[in-house]
Amino acid sequence: MRDSTLFDKAVETFFEPLARKLGLPLSRVADGVYEIPSPKFVMRVRLHTGHHRGLNVLLRPSSPREFDENDPGSELGIGCFVEFCGEDFRDAFGLISTDEDFMERTRWFAIAAERYGVPYLLGEGKDWEAVKGMVKMKTEKGIEELKKYWFLH
Repeated sequence: MRDSTLFDKAVETFFEPLARKLGLPLSRVADGVYEIPSPKFVMRVRLHTGHHRGLNVLLRPSSPREFDENDPGSELGIGCFVEFCGEDFRDAFGLISTDEDFMERTRWFAIAAERYGVPYLLGEGKDWEAVKGMVKMKTEKGIEELKKYWFLH
């Protein structure tokens, strides 16, 4: 992964202080994947391995069962919580061209994670099901739009 070293540095710079402040561990669970687990939720910081440079911050409930990241709805991106709270986050998702852009994006994610993810890590988050519902509704609407497009073309 081309950004692996930069990603490790970014997580150390922006997410380690957050974990330390909460008294929670920050663990590297695989190349390009870190987690901050709590008894209630797990925050996953993952290097984006798609076509564009980037990273994701995801939340999921803690569970004694084995976690399957391919299970739809088992984890939600921090952007879902930002959007649920009525804030626009699309400006934070421009292309990352430089290492400085990557670090700035990580900083933005850490700020969003502290604001929207920490309540869940602490067991104080109350909107998990509502956020899941919003995501499901948007997904269903997107599928309907795609169907209309495909049937018209």
